[in-house]
Amino acid sequence: MSQPERSRIGRDRRLWRLGTRQMIITLVLILIINLVARRMGLGFGGSIVLCAAVAFSWPFVATWWSRRRR
Repeated sequence: MSQPERSRIGRDRRLWRLGTRQMIITLVLILIINLVARRMGLGFGGSIVLCAAVAFSWPFVATWWSRRRR
């Protein structure tokens, strides 16, 4: 196996792990949002609104978090 192939495989594994972690975090967030919506009595529409709010705010929270850690 040549060197470029090894680096590509390593990069693919890193991306796979990153994607898997993001998918798990997303699923957990969706479950938490649905539980919160159910506790608040918002129903299906409220759950959709909460998911949209989290999806919209996610990049801003991620930016704030990365700046805070520096």
